[in-house]
Amino acid sequence: MEPAVTRSAPAGAGAPAGAGAPAGAGASTGAGVPPAIELRGLVHGYGGPPVLAGIDLDVAVGRVVALHGPNGAGKTTLLRLLATRLRPVRGHARVLGHDVVRQAHEVRARVATLPVYGGAYGALSGRENLRLGVALRGGGEDAAAVDRALERVGLTAAADHLVRAYSSGMRKRLALARLTLADAPVWLLDEPYAALDEQGQALVDALLAAARDDGRTVLVASHDLPRSLATADAVVEIAGGHLRVMARPTRARGATAAVRGDAAIDGDAPTGGDPPAGAEA
Repeated sequence: MEPAVTRSAPAGAGAPAGAGAPAGAGASTGAGVPPAIELRGLVHGYGGPPVLAGIDLDVAVGRVVALHGPNGAGKTTLLRLLATRLRPVRGHARVLGHDVVRQAHEVRARVATLPVYGGAYGALSGRENLRLGVALRGGGEDAAAVDRALERVGLTAAADHLVRAYSSGMRKRLALARLTLADAPVWLLDEPYAALDEQGQALVDALLAAARDDGRTVLVASHDLPRSLATADAVVEIAGGHLRVMARPTRARGATAAVRGDAAIDGDAPTGGDPPAGAEA
C-alpha cells in the first residue's frame, strides 16, 4: 500500500510568493474548484528568525484540518494571519479566493474565529455578548437563535449572568455559541478543547462533525493528536517555520490538504488505519 504522505523538497524561507501550486493541489481541491484556504510562500516573524518560513498549503472546501506543533511554533500566528489580524511579511494567503491583505473586509465576512481564551466582554451577560456578536457581523435581532445557541452549549441557566463570573470553561462554551451564530463558511479555532470538561470536549467534536456536514472548512490548532486523528480529515504540523503533513486518517474522504514543503498529500493514495508510513520521518 502506498503511503498517503509523501516527502518533497522543503520550501526555503525566501521562497517567492506564488512560486507554484503545492504538490497535489489539484487533487486536493478538485478540478476548477479553488481551495478554501490557500497559502503561498507565507512568511511572518517578530524580529528574530521567522515563525513561518515560506509555508504553502491548500485546504479544500468542506474539510477539517488539525494544525499541530510545539508552543511558539506559529499555530496562532497562522490563524491570526488568516483572520486578517496580522499581515504577512512575504507571500500571500487567500480565504475562499479573497486575499487577506487586499480584500480583508471580504475575508472577515467569511471567517469565524475561536480564540483560546474565549474573547468575551466580562461586563456583559452571556446573552448580551451573543447579541452583540450577531450585530457586529451585520445580523438582525434573532432572540430564538441566541436561545438555541445557549442551549446547545449548555449555558441556558447562566445566560443572563455577567461573563466576568463565568469559569474559563463557561467562557469557552460561550465562544462556541458565538461561533455557531456567525454562520461563516470558514472556522479558525485556536485550542477549542482547552478549559473544557469531557462533556464540553464532546460538544466540540459534535460541532466539528456538524461543520463538515454543512460544508464548512475548519482549521483547528490543537495539541491533542489522538483527538485530531479521530475528528480531522488531515493533521499537519508546523515546526521550525515549515509545515509537514503528519497523517490523513482513514475516515478522511479524499485528500484534504496539499502541502509543498516538508510533505505533501497524494490525493490518489489510499489511507490506512495507522498513521501513514513515513509520516514521522
